[in-house]
Amino acid sequence: MSGMLASTAAAVGIIDKAVSIAKKLADDGGDIDKATLKLELANLMTELASVKMEVITTQVLLFDAEQRNRQLEEQLKDKVSFVFRDGVYWKDGDDTPFCTMCYEKVGMKIHMIHYEKYYDSTWHRWHCKVCKDDVSIG
Repeated sequence: MSGMLASTAAAVGIIDKAVSIAKKLADDGGDIDKATLKLELANLMTELASVKMEVITTQVLLFDAEQRNRQLEEQLKDKVSFVFRDGVYWKDGDDTPFCTMCYEKVGMKIHMIHYEKYYDSTWHRWHCKVCKDDVSIG
């Protein structure tokens, strides 16, 4: 956020310079020779180009800040709606848990699969097809 404030402050300073140049041109009007007029107009164009770049920089910084804000809002929603219970993550209103390994290591929300049989025996467990993690039930 400080980058955006600095860029905005720079843009305001450059605009102030451009306004001063324009004011000087307006005040001097007919008393200014052609070479001085061209020089002052070149200075004005340079200042306006600089302020344009600062505004573009501010737009990029603002876009980045908005993206980061959205990402943080999503993370906050997940924190509120995901509950860790019985070795897996549960989401409000969802009967299928999410894999703990996938969620905690890489932030992926992967539903687990319920299995009851393991070869010839019974083993109630949740299984993740992505990371192959198994969590025993009960």
